[in-house]
Amino acid sequence: MNARAAHILTALCGLAGTALLVVYFLAAPPLPSASASMAEVVGVATKYHNTWFLGAWIQATGSALSVVFFMALVHLAGGAGKLAGTLTLLGSSVLLAVTLIEGAFTIDLAQAAVNGRDVTALTSYDQMSVFIHIFPMAPAPLIYLPLGVALLGSRLLPRVFGWLAIALAVAFVIAGFAGLFTTPILTLIPLALQILWVPATAVTLAVSRGWPPASAA
Repeated sequence: MNARAAHILTALCGLAGTALLVVYFLAAPPLPSASASMAEVVGVATKYHNTWFLGAWIQATGSALSVVFFMALVHLAGGAGKLAGTLTLLGSSVLLAVTLIEGAFTIDLAQAAVNGRDVTALTSYDQMSVFIHIFPMAPAPLIYLPLGVALLGSRLLPRVFGWLAIALAVAFVIAGFAGLFTTPILTLIPLALQILWVPATAVTLAVSRGWPPASAA
């Protein structure tokens, strides 16, 4: 595969992964409150059974495509055999693990509700609702910090994308820590910035041939 094709395929993975995750968050059924009773949780899980099954698949697929995007970026930036590449691989592995575990609890919640296992459904709901704290604590910083370093050390993209990736890592650390003691809604801020960073990076990668351009160099 030539470099141009690799750039385009990598960009498509980033765009498709982000699109699926946006659909997942926008189309997700309303969640019961943290203090909801067992009957309320079971009622919602039963009503949106198929929707939550589909949502688990969309989230897992979107995360997998995003991981391919992150790892391909590191590879194209020449960081695959360096510490940056190893840490990005570690963060990506943790991200997939977290996503799949959350998806397993989501599926178990919906399935247990329709099968009359109310206690199991409530337990799975309590478990899946804490994962918003997990993503900014480890996976996100472990991905964006070394990824930003790898981009800064290459001519793959303008340096601003590397610095923005590092800033995203810092934002996730701050939001993740503060969210433990205030509200997990703080995580939505770096998540929104991530949704902007990935498509911008993907589009720039697809249309560029290295930075600075060969003529400027």
